[in-house]
Amino acid sequence: MSTDPRLAELLASRICHDLGSPVASITALLPQAADPAAHEILAETTVELGARLKLFSAAFGASDELAWGDLAPLLLGAPMAHRVRFEVAEAVGQLQPGRVRLLLAAALLAAEALPRGGAVRISRDPDGSVALLPEGRDAQWSPTLVRLLSGGSMEMAIAEGPRRVLAPWVVAQAAAEGAELGLALSAAIAMPPLLIGG
Repeated sequence: MSTDPRLAELLASRICHDLGSPVASITALLPQAADPAAHEILAETTVELGARLKLFSAAFGASDELAWGDLAPLLLGAPMAHRVRFEVAEAVGQLQPGRVRLLLAAALLAAEALPRGGAVRISRDPDGSVALLPEGRDAQWSPTLVRLLSGGSMEMAIAEGPRRVLAPWVVAQAAAEGAELGLALSAAIAMPPLLIGG
């Protein structure tokens, strides 16, 4: 897979930002570790950091094959897991490494569509296609994603910086996987699911 170096740089910046908060908390609490209250927060934050590192390794690194049922536990490490639930419908089967990266990144992108919290519902059809539906107050897909799916420029998407990097990253991963990506637009639904073709 060939990735634009600027996209990789933005993604690295975003990952560092998302790891920075728990690392800063741990660093601040270490001098007070003997205090039972500080120790408890320190232990919780360390677990959170470990879960986030495991998720980021699978979503952005050289992930391994993964069972569908293992997606939900990995997503507990999402930076927004305190306000967004990931509800992964039951399904069977293994996911190849490229598909693992694509689905996890798409789930994180779907969570960004929920600024006030909510749930991301993830389901898989027997043909392997996946639907991701963010549900919550003020739910709205990233304008960057909408533009890219409407034929917008990857150059312009990359120029939007690390805060918007998940949209071009997901589009690039879908292209690398040969997967179709689109929003199921319909007059009957206000918030369309993101569809990833099998």
